[in-house]
Amino acid sequence: MTDYNFSLSFPTANDNVNAKGVIRSKDEDFFVEEIMDVSLTGEGEHVWLFVEKRGENTDFIARKIAKFSDVRPMDVGLSGLKDRHAVTRQWFSVYLGNQTEPDWQQLNDEHLQILSHERHSHKLRRGEHEANRFVLCIRELEGDMATLEAALTHVKERGFPNYFGEQRFGRNGANLDKAVSMFERQFKAPKNKRGFYLSAARSFLYNRVLAERIKNGSWLETPTSGPLYGELPRDHDDTHIGCSPLEQQIFEEYTVLAEGLYANRLKMEARLLAVVPKNMTWRLESTTLELEFLLPTGSFATALLNEVVNYRVFERTY
Repeated sequence: MTDYNFSLSFPTANDNVNAKGVIRSKDEDFFVEEIMDVSLTGEGEHVWLFVEKRGENTDFIARKIAKFSDVRPMDVGLSGLKDRHAVTRQWFSVYLGNQTEPDWQQLNDEHLQILSHERHSHKLRRGEHEANRFVLCIRELEGDMATLEAALTHVKERGFPNYFGEQRFGRNGANLDKAVSMFERQFKAPKNKRGFYLSAARSFLYNRVLAERIKNGSWLETPTSGPLYGELPRDHDDTHIGCSPLEQQIFEEYTVLAEGLYANRLKMEARLLAVVPKNMTWRLESTTLELEFLLPTGSFATALLNEVVNYRVFERTY
């Protein structure tokens, strides 16, 4: 496989971040709740479950639900993938058809609680929830608190760069390496992993565009969106039509990613470069910051954190 250097260090819009802190000291320090605007019908072949999980990743919980329900993994739907080291509340759906509905409370344990359940007419689709509510706790704070308060106020009023978080790229960028290997036909990705690698490649190109626009000061200017790379409509005869010279330059710099995405027939889409959080509040107490806000589906809390604090993730031994 060709050796590529994919730096995952992207510039922040705030060049005066001097506060330091630790996130995820315990699962409760990173709370996420899906906000869903769906009226459940109370009838149908699918059951929607509102679940609280802790210390487990979403895929593990989905497979656990499938096994308990005696259905295929593909019959379990979910809207968003959530971090393992967190407490998250999210939705799953289970296609039962004419099967008898099990006693969902038997699934409850220290890592999983069924909060509610109701029948519905269709499967839960990816990205169907409209927002995520975050409640974060940053510990061991150091630095100038007045500067931290100013940064928080600025993000609340003006927003933050809508980067894809480091989670998207895997540990040490492993998902990008896998994408390149897949594009160069060095290995055939498992079906359940292929989407992760495609998404990592696409997200990296977007982050690079956003990084350059932060450097030249244009990230808040028109156009307010950046490209999620892929095919343009058939009435265009050039894959770069509709892209700025800056974007074209980045696509050409990372040809292996651009060509791989194009070959996989992904469609060109747009993503906002900046996001203003909703209902953002915080409390500073001694060496702890408690922070709450709402973000649209697909935006990363860690991208917001990067604009206010130089954080490190608590190192776990498991």
